[in-house]
Amino acid sequence: MLDFKTPKKDDVPYIRKICQNYGTMGCDFNAANIFLWRNKYNAKICIYCGFLVLAYFRDNAPWGYCFPVGEGDPTAVIAEIFKDAKQRGIEARFVMLTDAQKEKLVEITGYEYSFEELLSDEDYIYCNYDLTILPGQKYHAKRNHISKFNRKYPNWRFSMITKDNKSDALKVAEKWCKNKEINPYINEEFSVISEALDNYEFLQMHGGILYVEDEPVAMTMGCSINQKTFDVIFEKALVEYDGAFSKVNNEFAKTLVGFEFINREEDMGLESLRKAKLSYHPAVILKRYIGVRNDKA
Repeated sequence: MLDFKTPKKDDVPYIRKICQNYGTMGCDFNAANIFLWRNKYNAKICIYCGFLVLAYFRDNAPWGYCFPVGEGDPTAVIAEIFKDAKQRGIEARFVMLTDAQKEKLVEITGYEYSFEELLSDEDYIYCNYDLTILPGQKYHAKRNHISKFNRKYPNWRFSMITKDNKSDALKVAEKWCKNKEINPYINEEFSVISEALDNYEFLQMHGGILYVEDEPVAMTMGCSINQKTFDVIFEKALVEYDGAFSKVNNEFAKTLVGFEFINREEDMGLESLRKAKLSYHPAVILKRYIGVRNDKA
């Protein structure tokens, strides 16, 4: 059986190295994400033959295996996943597959699969240039939102998150929860944001805070997936400050010098969030699938 374990803080550097070398644009193979969301998704990891195998557990068994990530031929690792599933008496269901991984799985195994698209788990990926410059007519409304914000709140400033202002980032998340009538101290996302800020340097996070009259009104934070792609994991803004979301998005994009793409993650099946993400005109919508083998031996 594969030796799965809950990822710990000490595992992050090795996970990061494997994932960055793999070159995926997907947010599911961001080392910080794997660590920070381990409890919410009951995510466990195993290193086998130099490959990272990520699986999501239910009832002490993998509900879904991710495609193994690493350098070289994953054939032996996939065979071990099928062996692991058989030993546990469960189905070897593959989850969060990209189109390329889906094709590779069929090619390697020779099996027939039924694939179901996971619409709520698609990653919205943008050209950094577009989010920074907001060029052309298609971004006219976004530029207007930002201009309106600048006029309404002339004493705004944008600061990078440091050890000296981490509490301001958390303050935004706390106020955001309370505006939604959510108790932040029992809210899982608030807890994850707090843990990310507590481990900011270790996790190699990069984020910023938008202020109006020295009051924090928006925060954003994430980290690199690889040299080309940055993953925005968290973004919160107080809706009473009109245009704060557009403003913090744009100001933060300007700081991501050297990255070609910005992954703003999934819409979670929320139509309002989907519309918001589409309004920024993604360069790539990274589709996801569940794969279940049809011809079971």
